Amino acid sequence: MDGYFDIHCHLLPGVDDGANDIKETCRMLEKAYDEGIRVITATPHYSAYKHNASPERLRELLNTVNHATAENGRQLKVILGNELLFSMDLIEAIKRGDALTIDGTRYILVEFSFGVAFKEIRDGLNQCIYAGYIPILAHAERYRCLRKELELVGELIDLGCYIQINMSSFQGGIGDSKAAFVHKLMKREWVHFLGTDAHGDKDRAPAARHVVTFLKKKYGEAVVRRLLWDNPMTMLEDRHL
Repeated sequence: MDGYFDIHCHLLPGVDDGANDIKETCRMLEKAYDEGIRVITATPHYSAYKHNASPERLRELLNTVNHATAENGRQLKVILGNELLFSMDLIEAIKRGDALTIDGTRYILVEFSFGVAFKEIRDGLNQCIYAGYIPILAHAERYRCLRKELELVGELIDLGCYIQINMSSFQGGIGDSKAAFVHKLMKREWVHFLGTDAHGDKDRAPAARHVVTFLKKKYGEAVVRRLLWDNPMTMLEDRHL
C-alpha cells in the first residue's frame, strides 16, 4: 500500500460547508498528499430540504480539482459522490441523477440527523438496500442510539450496510464515548471504511498519518490496509466486501 484512500471529504469549493474556494481546496489537497492520501472521494452534502449544487456543477469542479492536482505533479486522484442525508425522497433523487452514488457504483454514503432513533436508521438503510444500493453509514460514531447499544451496529451490518468511521474519532482521551465506541467496533471488525470528513485546511483538515501510525501499532498493518485501501478499491469495482 503506497498511500491511503479517504472515502469521505468536503473539498469541492463553494458547494457546502467545506472548502470556501479553490485556493482552500488546493491547500486541502496539499495537506492530504503530505499525509499520505492518494485517492479522495469528494462527498458534498446532499439534502432534499436544501439547495444542492447540481451534478453537472460538481463534475465541473471535480475536473478543475483534478487538473490542479496534475499540474502540481501530485499522484492524487479525486472521485465524486455525495454525503446523502436520508429522507423519503432520497431514492428517487438518486434514480433521477440529482443525488450521486460513489463514482457511479451502487455504493452510497448515507447520513442521518444525529439525534435519530435506531428504527429510522435501520428502516432508511433497508430502503436503500431494497432499491439496489449498497449503503455506507457515514460517521457511525456520531449516533447516540448506536453508542448506547453496540449490538445495533451488528444488526445494520447483517442487514447489508457498511460502517464508516471518522479518523479523528480515534483520538479521544479517557472517557471519550466516541473513541471508546470506535475501538469496540474495531475489535469486532465492524468498521469497513475510514474517512477524514475534512471540511477545510485548518481545524478540520484531511489528517491521516498520525492516526494511521496509531492504528498500525494497535491493530496491525493488514487491518489498516483493508480499511484504507482494499475495501475502497473493492467498492470502486462495485463488489460487496
